[in-house]
Amino acid sequence: MTVAAVVVTFNRKELLLETLRGLTRQSVPVERIFLVDNASTDGTEQLLEAEGWLARDKVTYMKMSHNLGGAGGFERGMKLAYEAGYDWLWTMDDDVEPDQDALEAMLGYGGFSQCINATKIFTENGEVQYWEQFFDFATGRLVDLKNVSFALGRDWCPVNVACFEGMLIHRDLVAKIGFPDPAYFIYHDDTVYGVKASFHTTVIYTRKAVFRKKIYGYGDPNPFRSYYMVRNAFRLKRDAFNAAPVGHSSRYTNFLFFLNLSRYSLRALAHQPGLPMIKALMRGWRDGIGGR
Repeated sequence: MTVAAVVVTFNRKELLLETLRGLTRQSVPVERIFLVDNASTDGTEQLLEAEGWLARDKVTYMKMSHNLGGAGGFERGMKLAYEAGYDWLWTMDDDVEPDQDALEAMLGYGGFSQCINATKIFTENGEVQYWEQFFDFATGRLVDLKNVSFALGRDWCPVNVACFEGMLIHRDLVAKIGFPDPAYFIYHDDTVYGVKASFHTTVIYTRKAVFRKKIYGYGDPNPFRSYYMVRNAFRLKRDAFNAAPVGHSSRYTNFLFFLNLSRYSLRALAHQPGLPMIKALMRGWRDGIGGR
């Protein structure tokens, strides 16, 4: 089985080198690295050339003319890997580094899952980011089961979402559900991709495969992030329900969805009050409701 890594980067050249080194140290070799540079302006290309990465036969480097966001970058990179004929596509951002046995551990589940996700440990403080999450069709939002499966001693658990920071997906599944939607730009592009995958395979999350994440959390709310969080919440709800074989959003679901999104908006505004945040939230609600 052949494996190609798909890495998306933007202005994190030093961390990117750590990601690439982690890929080359895998106990099961990665046949090719497809590296999508989202128009970095920090000298990423020059550093890659100086360090010899661009001269490597196993590295395919593609620099975008403008920033497509994580969603657009993974769409481009996964298309390249898929069209090149690789069996498994391994996605990751530029601030994560896989442990040496991560790929080997994930492939061990390939007999019953075509979408496998890994655990992340933050290098800043050693915090383990366990997630046992589901998109809840009753409420139209994500529900976290608080790591109940691992607390019971299990090494993996089923989920119905995915994370592009380490997701390993089989090409047969990509053929069924397509590529990530670049319209998301950031946030929830991988969530909905996992929802779509869950209708065709057992999507799993394992603690046996570990990624080291170099940037802690996702940062405090700011106008840029809050716009996409609000706008993409509507997109996630719509696309998840559209992908479902049966079932439709109810009035109760819509009520809970709007209630939870309103709570997020108020928390974001409380964290960073002012006109920029107000405008970002209003745009997010407008574009989300309007399907923009």
